[in-house]
Amino acid sequence: MLWVTGCGMLAVVALASATFGTFLDIFLVARAQSHCLGDLSAGERFAGFIWATGRLVVFPVVAAGSALASAPISLITRLPWLARYGWLKAVLAIVAVLAAAAGPTAMILYDVATEGTPGDCAPPWWPSWLPLQPGPDEIVAVPVEGASRW
Repeated sequence: MLWVTGCGMLAVVALASATFGTFLDIFLVARAQSHCLGDLSAGERFAGFIWATGRLVVFPVVAAGSALASAPISLITRLPWLARYGWLKAVLAIVAVLAAAAGPTAMILYDVATEGTPGDCAPPWWPSWLPLQPGPDEIVAVPVEGASRW
């Protein structure tokens, strides 16, 4: 029972995110690009391969960093005055797992929204409430009061 509320569960989440999350990210981006761009040329496929190779390196780092960032949440359950509350341990364990999965989930959503959807194209399975990357006409510079131009 100790590993469930400790760092063991976060290590399991990090390993699962690093392996399955990486391939899910690459798969979803490839499906979105295939839907939006149709048949890719050899150069576009090579660029996609280079991007995917980079994700094989970056995604496990994000998963491990997210798990390390959520480790203090599980360490809170070791405090003596919280040790007697079993329900609080369970709640904090769930929060720690969700925090460990937040980084990889955000990276998948970011990659599909920016890399997988060129222009205003959205795959049919993309939720309408989740925005895609902003187009060049949607980026607006907001002046800051008191800031100089130089």
